[in-house]
Amino acid sequence: MKILTLTFFLILLSGCKNANNESNNEHTPVTKIDKTPELIQELKDQSTIGDQFSILYDKFEPILDRSDSLTGPDENADGIRDDIEAFIEALEVTEPVRKALKQDAKQTQENLYHDFSEKNDANIDKALEIADKYNKVLACKTFVGILVDDVINTSRTIEALTYNTKSRTMAYLTYNNLLDGSVSISLPAEEKYCE
Repeated sequence: MKILTLTFFLILLSGCKNANNESNNEHTPVTKIDKTPELIQELKDQSTIGDQFSILYDKFEPILDRSDSLTGPDENADGIRDDIEAFIEALEVTEPVRKALKQDAKQTQENLYHDFSEKNDANIDKALEIADKYNKVLACKTFVGILVDDVINTSRTIEALTYNTKSRTMAYLTYNNLLDGSVSISLPAEEKYCE
């Protein structure tokens, strides 16, 4: 009976090991979206960038990083999580628009690189510094010709993609609470605000 139980336990354990290995292989980070001619045409047929993001999310949502890491993978160290960068790279937009969207993604991600758990002057100053960069993002997006509704919708989409786990959302809320009562001033749509 002991041998049978031990054999069963070893088989069960090896089955778990195989399942875990398969699971790890399935979640290998994808950093590029294969742009087939059909996908390109479908994206071109959309009237807004926000609609393009919706198409990409519908088709490629499983590639989004949901690891325990707050910042997630960033192989080229440009401050943008690789999966979000893949979404932006897949869009059918001009290069200036793509750069403005990447600037938005980088600004949205930046607060995840800091520990804002303590409410002190240094953290409040850093949070305000990061938040002020969003005014530049808005000015740049408008400068490159993104329409107002799309400026708003693409920022909301980038936020949703960035804060896609509980720990990322909680980190964002902690950062955002430090901004309570702060005021921002709109910047003119000028090239100098584009990175």
